[in-house]
Amino acid sequence: EKNFGDRVIPNYHFDKANYIVSFNADFLGTWISPTEYSRQFAQGRKIKDVNNPRMSRLVTVESHMSLTGTNSDNRILVKPSQQGVAIAHLYNKVVGAGVSTTGLNAKAKKALDKVAKDLFAAGSSLIVSSSNDTNEQLMVNAINNRLGNYGKTLGFSGASLQRQGDDKDLTQLVAEMANGSIDT
Repeated sequence: EKNFGDRVIPNYHFDKANYIVSFNADFLGTWISPTEYSRQFAQGRKIKDVNNPRMSRLVTVESHMSLTGTNSDNRILVKPSQQGVAIAHLYNKVVGAGVSTTGLNAKAKKALDKVAKDLFAAGSSLIVSSSNDTNEQLMVNAINNRLGNYGKTLGFSGASLQRQGDDKDLTQLVAEMANGSIDT
């Protein structure tokens, strides 16, 4: 909503991405629309031209083993508390920012440095994150924007209207119920 004015989930096209980076988004197992995303991902993994074989690459940055992680070409392990710092590190490398990445282990930094280089060479990519932290999502949006992914591997025509719940509205409802301004 802060970037685009609409409070919706973009329409992701995993089949159109040559390089996918998932920050704890188990899109093959439990994240948003796994049936749809699994089909798309499988399409991107099929070799269509034997003379010029190509299939998408998947890097997963996570702290636990997920279905998406088990299907990754490269899995970068970070602590749950380091997920945002890992996003910030890739953000710095791709966008050229200077966000603090204190606390991220050296092995993860080195792996993410390689991911950043590979993203620029990939042609088309997609970065996804399951984080509910607004700042982390803004960094993911900026990475996707810098890589030219909007309109290619993600967009808003046919955006998902799932997960439209709003914690602020729920908090307001509970307060109104508690003070008696709402009954049955």
